[in-house]
Amino acid sequence: MLAAADRQLVTLERIGDRDARLRVRLPLVESPACGRDWAWHVLPVALPPTVAPEAKLCTPTLRVRKGRVRVDLPFQIPIEFAPATGHRVGVGFDWGLNAVLTGVAGRLLSDEGRVICDGRPLTYDATGISAKLHRLRGEREQLAAKHRHQERLLAGMTVADSRFTALAAAYESVGVEHERVCARIRHLNTALAWSAARWAVDQAVAAGATVIYVEDLTTLEARGRRGRANARLSGQVRGQIVEAIRHLAAKSGIAVVTVPARGTSKYCPRCGDGTSLLRHCPAPDRLTERGWAWAYCPACGLSCDRDWAAAERILARGLLGQHATRTHRATGARTIPTVVEGNVARARRTRRPTRAARRARRTRTDLHPRPAARDRSKNRPTPKRPTRTTKNPAHTLAEDANSAEDHAMTSSRVPDRRTVPAPFPARSGQRPAGHAPKAGRHLPYRTGHVRNSHHRTGFHHAKAAPVLALAEHGSGPKQATPVRVA
Repeated sequence: MLAAADRQLVTLERIGDRDARLRVRLPLVESPACGRDWAWHVLPVALPPTVAPEAKLCTPTLRVRKGRVRVDLPFQIPIEFAPATGHRVGVGFDWGLNAVLTGVAGRLLSDEGRVICDGRPLTYDATGISAKLHRLRGEREQLAAKHRHQERLLAGMTVADSRFTALAAAYESVGVEHERVCARIRHLNTALAWSAARWAVDQAVAAGATVIYVEDLTTLEARGRRGRANARLSGQVRGQIVEAIRHLAAKSGIAVVTVPARGTSKYCPRCGDGTSLLRHCPAPDRLTERGWAWAYCPACGLSCDRDWAAAERILARGLLGQHATRTHRATGARTIPTVVEGNVARARRTRRPTRAARRARRTRTDLHPRPAARDRSKNRPTPKRPTRTTKNPAHTLAEDANSAEDHAMTSSRVPDRRTVPAPFPARSGQRPAGHAPKAGRHLPYRTGHVRNSHHRTGFHHAKAAPVLALAEHGSGPKQATPVRVA
């Protein structure tokens, strides 16, 4: 480690956008006694593309691995200041029971004192990764128990015992396997944390948000069923996710503020007065049963995912209570200790017209006319569809040629089976009837919650909401519950 070394021992200079030169003064003997026992060593360092040209290089750490010198090079980049107050667009995330992160993007209407969102939940579901972590933790516990049992057996044996050598070898093998499983868990937790953080920051950047609100982990208490859920979610490294979000958000000039977590899943975000309790049930069609995945408000009729409702309340608490933001002197972490309640309205995005309507407007046809140009009265007869007629054997070839166009019939319906035999494949066997594959034809993609999403989530088997820009909100409900400070 060269962090404590001065310029008499270490110098680092940048000679280009992708190259740097490290000069280190190292001893030539085991116990150096004079200046002749030291010598300067020049190490060229190739900088990766992640190091910006304006980055300031710091003193690195050298490691020798597999006969090569590895350089751990920290660097500093200038970032813009993220203000603590004055935010109008923000994103709120909840540590959900149904997903790792569930969030919403919304705006603060300063003239009305309420929050309005676009009605689209943002979810990062890592169920597959959580199942793998759960399996690895079980394997780790089994190996630890086996390792402790072998240790007790070795303590009761002597070296002269014939079973000591084989048991000692098994003890060493189990210890190595235990360390390997622990390393896999650590690496997977770190990758999951940075993947979720990268996805959350991308959603905030796409929405044009200047602040991200999350629950304060210090206010979460493990009690009842929520306690068992917190114990299960504790393995999802929520603390690492928060630190990763702070790191990535600072590079984009976005503030990260924590809000109190008490009551976010208990009260209704639509009523906004902090007294309407939500009824938790298993599903929207089972409102009379007790559960935890779905939320229903008997007062206003709200029915949505439990984590979605909690994320809306987190966003409302952050935007309405941002005047009470406090900044920690030592760490710089920002938090809102005061609970400010307010309602959240949803203004759904306008639906895009169908493809047939867009094609009709582009080609100026009468398939789907515009409402302004639509004629109420029908002044022209409906053209008849040409039908197929029976052919008279007495017709001549000339008459058939002249009337071929008149008796032609077109149909847009795709036949159930091919009208010609399907081509035989190169391999043995007959190809089933159907459409022949066409080159360059791609399957239609799905929107919303997509599987195998590659929106920089980091895991190909994680389900995450796609990163979309925040559209302009329409006119929402006119009634708003006045803000109340609890």
